[in-house]
Amino acid sequence: MTIPNTPVTPAGWYPDPAGTPRSRWWDGTQWTENYHDPLGAAQIGGEALTAPEGTNTVTPWFWAMLVLLVVNVLLQLSALLPANIQATVDNALQDPTSIVPTYTPFEVFSTIFNLVLISAMIVFAYLDFRALKARSVPKPFHWAWTFFALIPISYGIYLLGRTIVLKRRTGSSLAPMWFAIGYAVFVVILGIIAATIGFQAAFDSVDFS
Repeated sequence: MTIPNTPVTPAGWYPDPAGTPRSRWWDGTQWTENYHDPLGAAQIGGEALTAPEGTNTVTPWFWAMLVLLVVNVLLQLSALLPANIQATVDNALQDPTSIVPTYTPFEVFSTIFNLVLISAMIVFAYLDFRALKARSVPKPFHWAWTFFALIPISYGIYLLGRTIVLKRRTGSSLAPMWFAIGYAVFVVILGIIAATIGFQAAFDSVDFS
């Protein structure tokens, strides 16, 4: 293909007239400073999906979300305390014929905390998304994915997607992704352990005589 040199040449990617192995974006009238490296970042409609070199992708809201997940892990661990498990079992066995459910203080606190956690994760993800865009990160992972946090195991889904996208945009570390995956695995294992201990405690509390 010949190098475009007239306004009638349609906009598109063409071989760099400087002779480099990259392609260069011709906007229909002139060469732009947008380049496409076949081995580098993807391009969409002439837009280079790479952030400026040296972009700091660690925002205060990113750290806030990590802290929330760590606090939630501590709360989940406290659910395994013998006193909390026994209180839950005793409450469940107190009046099995009642149609009005009752809850232990720990269950009430845990429910309220999770509602606060979900709300905070959504707000922090939105603020993090805005901060990344303000730092010229193109098309960061959208904050609306945080609504999947309504499913407890998905609390870290925003961190997971955020890390993968930023790896492509800036080459940043994948550590947050492994943290999110580890968190999800931990929640599953902890749920299995809690259910097993709870069933055993309920079995031991029933008088079969």
